[in-house]
Amino acid sequence: MRVRSGYKRSKTSVGGKELTDKQKHLLSLGLVLIMIGLSIVMIFPIEKSAKLGLDLRGGLQVTYEAKDSPEVKVTEERMQQAEFVLNQRVNALGVAEPEIQREGARNIVVQLPGVKDPEGAKRLLGKPAVLQFAIVQDAYAAINDMAVLNKQKSEGKPVLGPVELTGDKINSAEATFGGQIGAQPIVNMTFNDEGAVRFGQITANNVNKRLAIVLDDKIITAPNIEGAIPDGKAIIEGIDSIDEAKEIAIVLNSGSIPVELDILEYRRVGATLGSEALREGVIAGIVGFMLVAIYLLFYYQGLGLITWLGISAYAILVWGVVAAMGQFYGWTLTLPGIAGLIISIGIAADSKIIIFERVKEEMREGKTFRTAVDSGFWHGFRTSLDADLVTMLVMFVLFFVGVSQIRGFALALIVGLTLDIVIMLLFTRSSLGLLAQIWPIKSPKLLVRVGKVRQNA
Repeated sequence: MRVRSGYKRSKTSVGGKELTDKQKHLLSLGLVLIMIGLSIVMIFPIEKSAKLGLDLRGGLQVTYEAKDSPEVKVTEERMQQAEFVLNQRVNALGVAEPEIQREGARNIVVQLPGVKDPEGAKRLLGKPAVLQFAIVQDAYAAINDMAVLNKQKSEGKPVLGPVELTGDKINSAEATFGGQIGAQPIVNMTFNDEGAVRFGQITANNVNKRLAIVLDDKIITAPNIEGAIPDGKAIIEGIDSIDEAKEIAIVLNSGSIPVELDILEYRRVGATLGSEALREGVIAGIVGFMLVAIYLLFYYQGLGLITWLGISAYAILVWGVVAAMGQFYGWTLTLPGIAGLIISIGIAADSKIIIFERVKEEMREGKTFRTAVDSGFWHGFRTSLDADLVTMLVMFVLFFVGVSQIRGFALALIVGLTLDIVIMLLFTRSSLGLLAQIWPIKSPKLLVRVGKVRQNA
């Protein structure tokens, strides 16, 4: 048994051999190069590197507000039904990458980037939904994939027979669990008096046939009729999950949009305006990058070169992360998001200024450049880290309580701050460490302007 006391610098080893500081720095820089390579892979092709929002691509945005009426009150269930119906209609438009999202308890925002007929889209979104029941023809009864059935139907093939019943005859539909052991997802469906009579006739005449439930001309599901149902109370079984059951219930309850939706905001952004906003945002980012880099090169001389390389690496990583989040998580880059990324460039530069100033302060105390880099970096890093974390905390609050484009701004800044910390640790520290080891001058004036060196008493 051994007992040791006192502080000892941590060591890193590979294959049982301790790495030198130089090897550690080279390893960190190699990791940065790998990250840059992956980012470049995500960036190209450039024209598809980011998923652009409505304000950059042009299109239509409609914000609906649900209002109570004497007959119907706004509830969470009715808002889900309204959102589902709007989603079905948007899909019918064939718009690439539409977005439908809730804002608060009563608002639904519909964004249609690149829509060619905004007025036609507006009319389609506002029309009553059409829910119908029809028998699947025998030639297509063996097809269980709704996507295949809908494709055949869109090609003009006689997939369905005549409409047998409409959604206005349904009183209610509820997703729950049932079956023999009470664990199978099912949908309980109840018709009004008129609908019960008609549904009884349909089921009696079409036993062992499939009854298609069609919303806005799209087949949602097609359960098999197992027997006559004369009491107007039916159960849909054979559902894979409770989520699917809830979706079917929403469809059945959506013979029309269940609440009154008023247009709170109608905004149309032209494609030209969107492209101009994107171009101006990119120009602003490039100009900001160049001004910051030139200032740091002038003020910090040789250390400014590290800033050039560091901010360049930072910019590539940010772009790569934005591209990856757009491709894999559907993050849409908007103009406020670009503003957040531009601000993050300034924050990244500020972090380097804090570190460089601390290094200069150490050198004014008479320390060698190598010693000043070792102690000055960590003092400056801790200060920058505190500032980044505080800003990140505020951005997290904005992201979780904000709406729409405010969240995009917050997320962009969170991405920028995270990468700033990564670049400080892996690139700035390693670059300064390597430079300190190979620079032969005690106070390298060509590398950094130190000022007057203070004499110790």
